[in-house]
Amino acid sequence: MNESIELIDHILQEHASIIKDVDDLGQIASDAGALQELNKADKNFSPGRLDKAEGLKKLQQSLEKSETGLLNHFGHEETALMEVFKKHGNSELISDFHTLLLQHEEIKQRFDLSKKQAAQLASGEISAGHWNATANDMLAYMNKTRKLIEEHASSERQLFRALRNELSKG
Repeated sequence: MNESIELIDHILQEHASIIKDVDDLGQIASDAGALQELNKADKNFSPGRLDKAEGLKKLQQSLEKSETGLLNHFGHEETALMEVFKKHGNSELISDFHTLLLQHEEIKQRFDLSKKQAAQLASGEISAGHWNATANDMLAYMNKTRKLIEEHASSERQLFRALRNELSKG
């Protein structure tokens, strides 16, 4: 039981520590960390700027770094934490956890699409008029992805705290 509580506390700390120290991007380990990395990507890349190639390179690096952080964080949740939910969670908590796991898949797909769009923009095969439209669409899509990650992280914190409270009672 104590190991389960410690695991939940660790995952909750991942959320909190990333929010406190967003400048240390090498330590991205949670959804919130990826959110901050995507915020930097927006600042590095603006459609219509003359330094498109450099901005796209930074954007692609930010996407890769964000995705790596998310995948690591999701891995903790989808393996060890899943076992805790199966062992100690009631049917409502387990159902809510499965909903979060489905959101993981959606977020992963959104990263895949954003990386494909960035690669398409970097290829140089798009006309200037279409390039700007595609770039603006991609940034709008990334903004929506950031909002989804933020909502997802909030839902996780609530659910994980609820499970932790159940474990503390027992």
